[in-house]
Amino acid sequence: MEKRALIAVILSLLVLYIFQAHFTPPEKPVQPSIEKSNDEPLLPESVSPVPEKEGLFTFSDISPTDFPEKEIRVETPLYTAIFSTRGAALKSWTLKKYLDHLGIEGKPIEMITDKGDTLHSLSMTLLWKKRSQMLDIQFQPDREILDLSQSEREGQITFTGTTRDGVLVKKIITFFPKTYWVEINVEITPPLSFPANKGAIINWVRKLDPERDVSNRFSFIGPVVYVNEKLKKIKLKHLDEGKKTFSRGVNWVGYDEKYFLAAFFSRKKALLLADIIKTEQDSIVINCYEKPSFSQSNGSYVFSYDFYCGPKDIEILRSLGVNLEKVIDFGMFDIIAKPLLYILKYLNKLTHNYGLAIIILTVIIKIIFFPLTHKSYKSMKAMKDLQPKIIALKEKYKDDKERLNREIINLYRTYKVNPLGGCLPLLIQFPIFIAFYWVLLGSIELRHAPFMLWIKDLSAHDPYFVTPILMGISMFIQQKMTPTAGDPTQAKVMLAMPVIFTFLFLKFPAGLVLYWLVNNILQIFQQLYIEKRIA
Repeated sequence: MEKRALIAVILSLLVLYIFQAHFTPPEKPVQPSIEKSNDEPLLPESVSPVPEKEGLFTFSDISPTDFPEKEIRVETPLYTAIFSTRGAALKSWTLKKYLDHLGIEGKPIEMITDKGDTLHSLSMTLLWKKRSQMLDIQFQPDREILDLSQSEREGQITFTGTTRDGVLVKKIITFFPKTYWVEINVEITPPLSFPANKGAIINWVRKLDPERDVSNRFSFIGPVVYVNEKLKKIKLKHLDEGKKTFSRGVNWVGYDEKYFLAAFFSRKKALLLADIIKTEQDSIVINCYEKPSFSQSNGSYVFSYDFYCGPKDIEILRSLGVNLEKVIDFGMFDIIAKPLLYILKYLNKLTHNYGLAIIILTVIIKIIFFPLTHKSYKSMKAMKDLQPKIIALKEKYKDDKERLNREIINLYRTYKVNPLGGCLPLLIQFPIFIAFYWVLLGSIELRHAPFMLWIKDLSAHDPYFVTPILMGISMFIQQKMTPTAGDPTQAKVMLAMPVIFTFLFLKFPAGLVLYWLVNNILQIFQQLYIEKRIA
């Protein structure tokens, strides 16, 4: 590794850290997009979770103790879902292939955190005369267990309930065994005289967890909405100012949990209205609004929703065709990080080991940048050869700085040496380094991905710090092989670089340290090869 390049890298890392930590402007509060209309508002001022006695439906006199609650279980190869017959709401959604942490005590990830709350996910609310009426009625399911764990075809559960006003409500949920996507259709019979601008709401409830729902400068956790072809992240503190409503150009809305996503969307490309509320019970409620369509076949009003609840796997999200993959955001180097992620996934299919995939990708990157590295090494060698002449010029023009600078520039031109030639190649690689860092830090594919021996999770730091120490040793060897310009001060600074980088990398993801270690080893062999060619 070229010495000036190392200085450039460490300074760049410090600048990047300081900029992100202290100078990144705070995210502006997302301005709600409220659709202008002469009719009544699309949504009431406050969508109350408690049904009111006035209006078309009168559910408020039905207490939870008026009817027994039953649980309906859905098993697929990917998740287990548990629904309640009360409101046909979702009580549990556990992801079978993902654990909360490694080890024998690790449990499947639970996406439902509103245990015991007054609100429940996937519950329905009908809008009528500026009032919200919750369908918190006793539903009868057509089955108590739906097991698709060995099935190749989709399956359905139909919840049927009747209000005290004699209105029949059917909630039909379709599950697909090979995906985390479900279809939700709600039929209201007989037809109701809904005004044209009224409809129904389905919600997702997220009970905030102080330990789990914490964003930082490297990862965002909170509500997200994809509106007008742009991803908007809504910080939880902004919800203290009031609810956020989006009524134009909404493609999907959901809750981003770093590695996982729960989101409402429409495969029919219908634009949805959505609002996001923070309750007094510290829950985030994401309401997704839909106008009904009328079914001539059975005389019902039908509300249709699509729902995703699973990992932020870029291929799975892209397959749904509604831009859900946009939730995967690698920052300013996203355009570099996404291709790196796809290459890693492809190499993992060949090797069945993301650690080996990282090594192979490092070799590929090194081959691509070999011409630049070769040129850089030749530039450093030329600078070393010119050092005696530069020292002589400094002695000759020590009292005339302007003349000294002109003579040094002329010397570079005469020998066709670029003084920045040793830095530029590595600076060009620097965006790849940062992009790779984001990939390893935020990709579900690398989460809990083992390498070998003691490295069980490439997205976490090396528990025994073996790879950072080896990385520091390889950097020291590399420096000893690199041509020096003879500057004693620079030599002392460069001697400290392996120590600085070792401590800097102690808490970096093991996958990133592996990349840097392999890169250093390849650089050592590359320098040996170049030295033989130059000699």
